[in-house]
Amino acid sequence: MSTEELTALKDRLASLTLQEKSELAKFLSEQIESSSARCETNTNHSALKPGDSAPKRAEHMAWLKTHREEYAGKYVALDGERLVGSGPSIREAREQARQAGVDHPFLVHVSSVNDAPFGGW
Repeated sequence: MSTEELTALKDRLASLTLQEKSELAKFLSEQIESSSARCETNTNHSALKPGDSAPKRAEHMAWLKTHREEYAGKYVALDGERLVGSGPSIREAREQARQAGVDHPFLVHVSSVNDAPFGGW
């Protein structure tokens, strides 16, 4: 696919609803997983990180949904559904994860449900 074709496709996809984008993301993740499993070497999939998969992302989101208010305002480090670090800074959360033996945790700042998104001035 040419760069122009890809750009045109991205432009068309931008108008999808949130539900349609979610379904497309799931489909593409499954396609990547399927291709990755069939691939003998990782040379063509260098953008993929070890353990980066749709099921793991779903576990992260499930944990965040369940524990959002408990950790609101903090950074958390997750390994699937397992909390491996938390703190007021991303550095602290990452360090706790490393001490727990997780070199590449999912790191995120947890906001409260009541936090309004900032849209600028």
